[in-house]
Amino acid sequence: MGKTVRIKEVMSTQLLSVAPDATVLAISQLMAKRDIGSVLVKSGEQIIGIVTEKDIIRKVVTAGLTAGDVKADTVMSSPVFSIDQEATLEEARRQMGEQNIRHLLVTAKGKPAGMISVRTWLGG
Repeated sequence: MGKTVRIKEVMSTQLLSVAPDATVLAISQLMAKRDIGSVLVKSGEQIIGIVTEKDIIRKVVTAGLTAGDVKADTVMSSPVFSIDQEATLEEARRQMGEQNIRHLLVTAKGKPAGMISVRTWLGG
């Protein structure tokens, strides 16, 4: 059997967030610039949701909406699912499958520490 990989060994520590009233156009430009697939939505210090590429495609593009007119809080997914950084990559895969999601917020002692996505083990 292979080595057990802990999430903290492979997670991205780049956590980007936007305000609930950020436009999907601004969010998609930020995601493209940073080559990331999701951003957190924060109200004050509280994480209230996540906007992913999938959210943008399904809730904006497919619906024929104008990205500059749509706000983060109308397309974000909520709640944001999380996993502790000490968990294994296999546990993250299982949770993503059960929740049918592609991104997990990684926490350390209950506080946001990073992100992990399906790209982590797909080599992208």
